[in-house]
Amino acid sequence: MKIRNECTVSPRGLIRSVERSLDWINPIDLDGISFIRLMDELPKTIDKFPLWQKDLKKRRVSLTGRYMARHKNEPAYITLYIRNLYRGIPSLLQFSPLPALVIQGTLAHEVGHHLIATRGYIFQPTETFDHQEVEEEFCDRYAFSVVNKMLPKAHYRMSNWILKKLADWYYDFASLDWNDKKYKDASERFLTAFLLNSNLDDALYWYWRAEDAFKAEQVVERSARSNGLRKK
Repeated sequence: MKIRNECTVSPRGLIRSVERSLDWINPIDLDGISFIRLMDELPKTIDKFPLWQKDLKKRRVSLTGRYMARHKNEPAYITLYIRNLYRGIPSLLQFSPLPALVIQGTLAHEVGHHLIATRGYIFQPTETFDHQEVEEEFCDRYAFSVVNKMLPKAHYRMSNWILKKLADWYYDFASLDWNDKKYKDASERFLTAFLLNSNLDDALYWYWRAEDAFKAEQVVERSARSNGLRKK
């Protein structure tokens, strides 16, 4: 599998971590995927995204990957957004198996989309996808099954434990920031907690709450400055 690294700054051991993740996916499931593209983050231009992602500007903060199906002369490929995938991972752990486990959650999910696009199902030919949410659920199930194959290995099991602890740490400090009305810091840490552990749905909820509170705070500050200038 070709890996195209287009990151401006790559975490240490990035290519090896992607290769480790690929090793756990059935080669048959990867058939038809031309390459894995590594980018810093989601481009600001989103015209080529499907209509169901109308809220992409809002979701982009937590987007870690994207599957592009074969179209005309363009081959199928998967893009991984590295800044979000590596967010919250200490530099000392970038050479460890931990990043491969993080990458796998997104990579396998996107492979699930590839399977649906090419053969029409993931697990059984009887599967139907009436809504995009159903497809996303099946892709999550596929990713879960691949990650579960990794966890019997002690180093991946330890990495999973560390990820959860890191996510809890960020969540706890984000909560303190929220209580202290440090909304910008809170939003950053809540988002990091969610990206480290996507099962922390509360973290994403509180991220948006903190973002809204920070924006409201900025509006008040701008209004106060504007009123002060008018008084002068």
